[in-house]
Amino acid sequence: MSQSSTSLESLQFFGRVSASVSHEIKNVFAVINESAGLIEDFTLMAERGMPLQPERLKKAANSIQGQIQRGDTIIKNMNAFAHSIDEETREVDLVEVLTLTVALSTRMADMQQIRLTMGDCEPVVLSANPFDLIRLLHSSLAAVLPAMESGETLRVGVKPDSGGACFSLVVSGKAAPGLDDAPLVSMACAMGLSATISENNGVLELLIAVAPETK
Repeated sequence: MSQSSTSLESLQFFGRVSASVSHEIKNVFAVINESAGLIEDFTLMAERGMPLQPERLKKAANSIQGQIQRGDTIIKNMNAFAHSIDEETREVDLVEVLTLTVALSTRMADMQQIRLTMGDCEPVVLSANPFDLIRLLHSSLAAVLPAMESGETLRVGVKPDSGGACFSLVVSGKAAPGLDDAPLVSMACAMGLSATISENNGVLELLIAVAPETK
């Protein structure tokens, strides 16, 4: 894979995530706008002498506050994602990277009516490019979701493994979904990482380590 094609694919990934985040922010504004409209309606009713119902007013205000908090979390996640390209390689906390990836992938799972959640995690640090790791993990989730059914839950976790890390993907109550690992292994190789995907007692495991030639 050429350097130019790799750069283009990275830029396309950044664009897809940014578009997804912008949709989430738009949804936040839509709910805030609706709640603000209700408050305005209540005010007009009060001006006409109709009794004001404090509970309905409080509910609308709480909705606005909740959406502001949701929007703040979305922006913080997007900010962390944007800063993942600040350095080519650094010591990366993989629990933090996985948590961020799950947050950035939630809308993708929601569109398929699948619940995406964090599972068991153990502290593990890897010297790598954080943007590349997010892209690889996001791509892994995107590859697994189509094999799942509406209403199912995908639980992801991470733990240390032989100088690298083992990411686990578990579909509650089912065996590990089938996955074409060739594109992911190829992607990891282009990132200077080694990747192996295997099934272990119903758990899909993605083993990642720094490729020997990059150490």
